[in-house]
Amino acid sequence: MGGLKNGLLRPAYQVGIAGIVNIVPSPAARKHTRIEANNLSSLLILLGYHICIIGINMLPKIKFSKDGVLFGAALIAIFFLVFGITYLSLKISNVFVKKDLNPTTNLYTNTAPEPIDATKGVFNILLLGYGGSGHSGGGLTDSLIVFHIDTNTKKYALISIPRDLWTQANRKINAEASVNGFQSVGPALQVITGLPIENFISVDFTNYSKIIDNLGGISVEVPNAFTDSFYPIPGLENETCGFTENEINEFKAKYSGFELEKQFTCRYEKISYNQGPAVLTGSEALKFVRSRHGDSDFGRSKRQFAVIAGIAKKLISLKSVGKLDSTIDALSNMIKTDLTMGKIKSLIEIFGDLTPYSKTEVQLTTDNVLNESKSSDGQYILIPKAGMFNFTDIKSYISQNI
Repeated sequence: MGGLKNGLLRPAYQVGIAGIVNIVPSPAARKHTRIEANNLSSLLILLGYHICIIGINMLPKIKFSKDGVLFGAALIAIFFLVFGITYLSLKISNVFVKKDLNPTTNLYTNTAPEPIDATKGVFNILLLGYGGSGHSGGGLTDSLIVFHIDTNTKKYALISIPRDLWTQANRKINAEASVNGFQSVGPALQVITGLPIENFISVDFTNYSKIIDNLGGISVEVPNAFTDSFYPIPGLENETCGFTENEINEFKAKYSGFELEKQFTCRYEKISYNQGPAVLTGSEALKFVRSRHGDSDFGRSKRQFAVIAGIAKKLISLKSVGKLDSTIDALSNMIKTDLTMGKIKSLIEIFGDLTPYSKTEVQLTTDNVLNESKSSDGQYILIPKAGMFNFTDIKSYISQNI
């Protein structure tokens, strides 16, 4: 999780319904402003306290006289001054702490399209899915899809990048964001794919489910039937399933890796889908795209394509009944992106209706341009068939199929 702390929590652009594209302040910056405010309030309280102590110490020396009465009145005034200082200092400490802007409705609806360079008519946007907080390896982008669209030829392509692809930084591509932030994944993939990737849109598991539910569910075409008897149940990762300590030690002596995990069946649930149409809620869609033991990672990328197609169909249907703008307003705070609302609006105006476009789905697999391998520290990785860090064939394959 060190990468998550050092990478994703750096200042990052986030589109929310707050009304602007905000640079999210780091926890350290928020802590610093709070400390400064607290120091100021403490100084003001301390000053008032000492003024009161001086006055109290002088009370025994005061004689009842005109001067004494005046001094007493002054002391009472000082008391109320200290009270006022204390109150103001507490208010100041709240003022100095930066607060999130209150959500503003109709942000997308009220935003004007932003001028963009559409002369070439070709756009590449990276779609990223990651676990987020509460998930093991929450900073790893286990879903990486390049959305390529050519408005000149009326074609678009979804290019799935396998998470285990080894990069020149000597790590898997899915670890890039956890090390250097989401904005670094596009440039890393440009070296591999040859495509200039201008922007990214990322979503974590929780908001992924919320997006689907906010759309009222989606309809998908299940590409291939599959059954996964070992889909992990959140919160049961360390459940002993009734086994004694001795029995667990016997399992550990006999099994390792996933074979060891399979002994604890209470940690998992079974999910199954037949080929063909299916309607998915948010939680079902998350299981659908995350399932790893029904087929393969390459089968999983096909399911991710199916969900993207389902979301696109739902958005098109909402646009046809005039509800697209309000829907995007509701969903905009569930994603992180370096796109402004104005640019999002311009892009949707350019290719908001994909009906006249032909679609291509591109997968980089061991059947075409990749080989299985091991890293120097024993990790399972995928490398180009042409050789380590030789991405020439990958670039050619993508170019020929988009």
